[in-house]
Amino acid sequence: MQHYTDTILYKTHQHIIVLVCSFLSVYIPYILLIIIVGNFILQWSLFLTGFLLWIGALIIFAWYYFFWVKSYFIVSNEKIIVKVRNGLFSKFHMSIHYKNIRDTAFSKNNILHYALGYGTFFARSSAGAVGDLEARAIPNIEKVYKIINALHNFTDAERKHITKLEDLMQPQSFSKVEDSSVNLKDETPETLQQATQKEKQILLNIQGIKEVIELDDSDRRYIFENEEERNHGVHECLRRQVLFAATHDSTFRDPDEAIVMQSGEKVVFPVVEFHEIQRKKVSSSSPGLQVHEYLESKFENMWDYDATLLIWFDI
Repeated sequence: MQHYTDTILYKTHQHIIVLVCSFLSVYIPYILLIIIVGNFILQWSLFLTGFLLWIGALIIFAWYYFFWVKSYFIVSNEKIIVKVRNGLFSKFHMSIHYKNIRDTAFSKNNILHYALGYGTFFARSSAGAVGDLEARAIPNIEKVYKIINALHNFTDAERKHITKLEDLMQPQSFSKVEDSSVNLKDETPETLQQATQKEKQILLNIQGIKEVIELDDSDRRYIFENEEERNHGVHECLRRQVLFAATHDSTFRDPDEAIVMQSGEKVVFPVVEFHEIQRKKVSSSSPGLQVHEYLESKFENMWDYDATLLIWFDI
């Protein structure tokens, strides 16, 4: 039985193609051996040959299935775990805590990786190469990469409250409120709806912004699953209490910071400040093409040359 002090959020085996390839690499030579020895040397009957082929397939498959089903890639709310059973008396077990992760990456290196959606996941440790983690043939590798990056962006205290994957796409009600918005006149705390309407009106008064809508949980889920990984804003916006989508034309002001950054050959789209909103953890980001096309249908007056913008904050 497995015992963890943390909560398992995602658990998978290596892609089933690993099991199939391991089985075939032994079974095909076995078939050739049975046919050559049985049919041409010992003159076995068709029934005996077929029986040996069937029983051989069962034994070989069961052997590799045992190792495959006993090996796991686990994403919990505290760490990433790799468990590999590579022999009857041999196993490999490694984990890395999010707080010790320096950066992450994934790779797809051939046509099978792209066709079947699996690949290799890498997590580089802040402790150096000794603590680096590598997990091969992980199914849905891009989804796994997004999940881990989203978890990595939380603090240790925040991650403890994440008990299911859906929590990654919800406003984090468990975050500490540092400077509550309070109406000093009547000392009545400002509600989320009041704050949302207030900031929406501020946005609509900005030159160039045409429409503003608040995105709901289904919108957050779509963005989480479909935004480009290099658009770093996607992981930040999904953590905030309020998420707006806005359209703007060419008269809208220049962004507060650079919207594109390049390091060597890698191009990323960073989180950008948005000074008109005076709230906590305010940021903005331009969505990728797929999310932009998804948002277009939500606006009534979207023109061909209008752009979309995501703006988010906490109350």
